[in-house]
Amino acid sequence: MARFEPVNAEKLSPEHKALYETVRSNRPKLAGPFSVLMHNPALAGPVNQVVDAVRKDGKLEKRLYELIVLITVRHAEAGYAWAVHDPLGRKAGLSDEVVDALLAKRKPTFVKADEQALYNAITELLERNKISDGTYQTLVKTIGFDSALEAVTCAGLYCMIGNVINAFEVPTPNGEKPF
Repeated sequence: MARFEPVNAEKLSPEHKALYETVRSNRPKLAGPFSVLMHNPALAGPVNQVVDAVRKDGKLEKRLYELIVLITVRHAEAGYAWAVHDPLGRKAGLSDEVVDALLAKRKPTFVKADEQALYNAITELLERNKISDGTYQTLVKTIGFDSALEAVTCAGLYCMIGNVINAFEVPTPNGEKPF
């Protein structure tokens, strides 16, 4: 049971309504973490901008973006985000084996070096709150500094998204129970 009321678009101020429409324009409906965040426009606006900066305007290939999201939201056990990003990850080119292993909390067998480098770096970051020198060097050598910065930012963003989902018990889109 969600711990929040849906946002009533008819009761929004003109400024809040404009933000609501901006956030809604990127999503089929106002659901998930933004159904909570929209209760605080001062938070929702900047969070939406960071999501757009990484997801839409970032340099990371969609497959790698989705890998980072899946690693992070599985670590956080954020069911809503997993239910949304599992099919997106597969569509973006992640293998079924990789996605299924992440879901089962097993280390995937990677064929692609960029996926392996990202998995190692993001997993270390989530588990140890830092990335070792060797893992960092491999990440930067494999995907470049700018993409490494985006990857770390993406992981941090989805840690926050996972916290919102979990704290406010945001239901999955279709009642899925991924974990």
